[in-house]
Amino acid sequence: MRLKTFSAPSMSDALKMVKEHFGEEAIIVSSQKAEMGLGVQVTAAVDTETEPSTKMNDDVLNRPSDVDEKLSSILSGQGVLPKITDEILNVCSTLGLDDIDTSLASSIDQIINFKTLPKANEHETFMLVGLPGAGKTVTTAKLATKAVMNGSKINVISTDNVRAGGIQQLEAFTKILNIDLMCAEDGHSLKEAISSGIPQCQTIIDCAGGNPFKKSDYMRQKDLINSIDAKVIMLLADGTDPLEAADLAQAYSELGADGLIGTRTDLAKRHGSLITAAVSGNLNIYGMGVGPSVTDGLEQLNPVSLARLLLSEETK
Repeated sequence: MRLKTFSAPSMSDALKMVKEHFGEEAIIVSSQKAEMGLGVQVTAAVDTETEPSTKMNDDVLNRPSDVDEKLSSILSGQGVLPKITDEILNVCSTLGLDDIDTSLASSIDQIINFKTLPKANEHETFMLVGLPGAGKTVTTAKLATKAVMNGSKINVISTDNVRAGGIQQLEAFTKILNIDLMCAEDGHSLKEAISSGIPQCQTIIDCAGGNPFKKSDYMRQKDLINSIDAKVIMLLADGTDPLEAADLAQAYSELGADGLIGTRTDLAKRHGSLITAAVSGNLNIYGMGVGPSVTDGLEQLNPVSLARLLLSEETK
């Protein structure tokens, strides 16, 4: 396999360079903003020995006669809200690209920001919020497992004293990982838990699920979020009704969330809720969960991989 990093002023320019250098078989490994935010850097790979079993775009999708019409149909089928679909199509028209995968990836890059998943060696505090059952506890366990496997220390705190067995579920994971689970029930005890934790290491907070449209739940989560300095990430089950996803994203954004992790992505057929939530709540996309086991981990998302996800049903 050959790897090469391409630097360009924009994602569309970078993808053109990848195709010119490696051809249609290229796989995008990662993408990120260039230093000082000037342009982008895309790392691509190509297998020099075997042809890939699937391609992001087949003969039907490659260089369509009407990119806008096909994109509109795909995005509608994925459940993306019409106003967001129109925004994507407007960007596509401006870019003037003639193949659907590059058009979609480049347009997504223009309207959504992406961030890397929490890294075990970064001494930051992350709070995971979302509806009950959104996958907060399992995602906390996945991040903790990643840290332990990396040889890093980590603090894990649960505020889930509302759901029956909530703390016990997470404790079952932390015991296996040899981590002392800390608990908190309000903003004051959460501050105390952080102060008593291991210094200079990552902290993950599994926030009790609640209904952000219910005043008591909203105020409880607001108290927790306002009590500490943490990056708040909303967890959203992929395949959620897009209108519901938009309302949830706006509500959690008001509470202080700045990021989004999609869960149960492997179980969803339609992924429009991810784009809808990110745009509606102005949330950065961190990544997605792809399985129930903590060993399944989390996968990074970028404009190309999200476009691939949306096009995957079209290429089957």
